[in-house]
Amino acid sequence: MTCNDTNLIWLDLEMTGLEPEIDVILEIATIVTDSQLNILAEGPVFAISQSDKVLDTMSEWCIEHHGQSGLTQRCRESEVSL
Repeated sequence: MTCNDTNLIWLDLEMTGLEPEIDVILEIATIVTDSQLNILAEGPVFAISQSDKVLDTMSEWCIEHHGQSGLTQRCRESEVSL
């Protein structure tokens, strides 16, 4: 991938809810695109280790959807922390 001032780095965060002052990061993914949004590179996806206490306080929507997708379990098993 060539360095270019118009390339964009996208960060996608999965969180325990929608309140950034309160909720915490569960997963981080990155993508690099050019100015036309063509994907140039996909970075690693990291599930972030979180305690059961944190995971149990997620919003109902997050408990259901992150549970179904396997993200909650990946966070329990992850050794990556922030």
